[in-house]
Amino acid sequence: MTHHHIPRSRRRTRRRRIGVAAASVFVATAAITVFVVGRRNDDPIDAVSAAAEPIPTGEINDMGMPVIETPGSGTGPISAGTVEVDHGTWELGTVPLNTAVRPQWHLRNTGDEPVVIGEPQPEVRQGCCPGPIALSTRTIAPGGEATLAFELSMHPGMDGWHDIAIHVPVSSGSDDQVLTLDVTGDFRDT
Repeated sequence: MTHHHIPRSRRRTRRRRIGVAAASVFVATAAITVFVVGRRNDDPIDAVSAAAEPIPTGEINDMGMPVIETPGSGTGPISAGTVEVDHGTWELGTVPLNTAVRPQWHLRNTGDEPVVIGEPQPEVRQGCCPGPIALSTRTIAPGGEATLAFELSMHPGMDGWHDIAIHVPVSSGSDDQVLTLDVTGDFRDT
């Protein structure tokens, strides 16, 4: 068996090459990480992930939870009598626990008589714990508008899918109807 003797200077050169190669892999990995994590704000992927981040409003609800901007979107125009709403359903998507959200609906009176809004009644279809409902006015003048807001805040143990309807009595003259608004969301640790 023959042993080749590698001069000491060539051994150092080989070690340097291995060290340079390892450093290059580290730098390339760091560069990729910076590119992925530090994307520009106008990057479509970044816009999607930013939309999922809760945006605090600066308010604290009665339970001491921070109020965040309502995530998700409203869909489906609906009406009852002369009251119209651009979107009857708030689809919240994923909502972090230990925060409060306040989806809102704008009720417009498209008729020529005042409309009286009765006491809104929540119905839990799935999940639990409907929060307080705030109505800006009980009487909507012709061409006027009222805002209805519904607060939801869940803590651990109340997590999971929630599907809640809000039945809003609407009266105009002798016409009594019920406007049904919906809110859905998946409350979980994010």
